[in-house]
Amino acid sequence: MTSQPQDRFDVSIDRVVTGPDDLAVQLPLVARVLRTVPGPDRPDYSIAALRRPLRLRSTVDLLSAAGVDLSGADPRTTTVFDDGSVAGQVYGLVFAPRTAGVVLADVGRWGSTVEVATALVLDPSQMSDRTLRLEKIYYAAVTSVTVGSRA
Repeated sequence: MTSQPQDRFDVSIDRVVTGPDDLAVQLPLVARVLRTVPGPDRPDYSIAALRRPLRLRSTVDLLSAAGVDLSGADPRTTTVFDDGSVAGQVYGLVFAPRTAGVVLADVGRWGSTVEVATALVLDPSQMSDRTLRLEKIYYAAVTSVTVGSRA
């Protein structure tokens, strides 16, 4: 799907509903939703760019078990250590509203809050891909985001 400038909007990631504490301590974060792309299971994933990077701490084993392919990770922002640990800075997110039929851009018109599944973009090529590739992202949490003017 193509995106028009008016389709872009800010969201504030305010709270972790379900997810890791190391994400919660980095909130709030603000991201700009750039566009919507289809994925293998739904047509409405939102690709967003963070205003400031999010810190990632994980392991190769955990990420691989989640289906992530680290071969496309940017070595300038992601380091895989000899012990299998992974540290990085994440600049992109993927959002999927938890409630079927909810469209983030519509929530923005209300200036409201919605719960979304939130994934970290680990392969920067996902930011320009026309479809969502699950091996390029890591599902991290369910978060509560404020969409629109308050973001």
